[in-house]
Amino acid sequence: MNIYLGENIKRLRREKDITQETLAEFLGVTFQSISKWERGESYPDITLLPAIAGFFNVSIDELMGVNKAQDEEELETLLKEYDGLRWDVERKWKALDELREKYPTDFRVQIRYIGKILNSNNEEFAEQASKIKSIYENIQRNCTNDAIRTEAKTYYISYLIRMISLKDDNITFNDVDKVIKQLPSLRDGRELNCFVYEYFNKSPEAIHETLELLIHMLFDVLSGWYYHSSYFSLDYQIEIQENILKAINYIYTDGNYGLMWKAVICSCYGVTSMFYYRKGDNHNALSNLRKSAELAIKFDSLDRYTTMHSPLFDGHIFDKYAVDRDFCAKEEMKKAFLTDYSFSDDFKNTAEFKEIIAMLS
Repeated sequence: MNIYLGENIKRLRREKDITQETLAEFLGVTFQSISKWERGESYPDITLLPAIAGFFNVSIDELMGVNKAQDEEELETLLKEYDGLRWDVERKWKALDELREKYPTDFRVQIRYIGKILNSNNEEFAEQASKIKSIYENIQRNCTNDAIRTEAKTYYISYLIRMISLKDDNITFNDVDKVIKQLPSLRDGRELNCFVYEYFNKSPEAIHETLELLIHMLFDVLSGWYYHSSYFSLDYQIEIQENILKAINYIYTDGNYGLMWKAVICSCYGVTSMFYYRKGDNHNALSNLRKSAELAIKFDSLDRYTTMHSPLFDGHIFDKYAVDRDFCAKEEMKKAFLTDYSFSDDFKNTAEFKEIIAMLS
């Protein structure tokens, strides 16, 4: 539980327009002691708490911020519970409404509300889109947490792109580009300095985490470019995709894909199966679907923590929750094969396809 004693002494003193010297004289301590309390560098002796509370005419609990600390602890618990409600969408949105009612000004709640609006259908999005802009501007103006400010920028980029797709003439690519350029570059992050840990003979964990992140980011860029760009033919997309798969399997020689599990299951084999289907090659389409299903089954059967043994990540402990705390690979891929991927009914009625679906059931 966090204690907000120093923060509250400073707030109460300023509200009553009292100097550190005046409070110090009343308590019989130096003003330097008051300054250290307010900066959180030290705490007053417990015997002074009644005198400080009496001076400001507040309870000791209020002085120490116990209620605020309890609220923070409760909020963090509720946020974790909310983030775990991946599949139960109705319950998830209800939980978010309750969070907004109880903690309407908390930026962590507001950023999740933006995510909800972005995940809504076009009609609901159009009705609530203006709220995204309002929340985003409030976060940029008043939030001091850089992680939340950065996350809000990435959400705002998605908002702008969606508004453009809905033919909003007031928004152009220049608006998107402006926000993109405000995001921190990779070179400004901690990843560039991960080697420092090895310099001091510390665990290679920081380097493992950085390598995983860089590989995942590279895949995101490649998939975004080659999957969706109109520059490339279907044959070339298949060729690129298979080369990406070869590279991934070369890196993760032990078959434990770490942070890349979801990408390999859903995007690599799953999307490749769609490419082959569009080409009319049902044999390779089904082969990739089967591989996707097999890996989904393997992922779901993994313990939460596993030790990786491929050369780049030897000894690295992989936590399944890092991929997605509530990611059920079999359930997600079954839904994707049946509804998300654009397979025909004839294709889905083949014995091979039904067998793959049965594997995921």
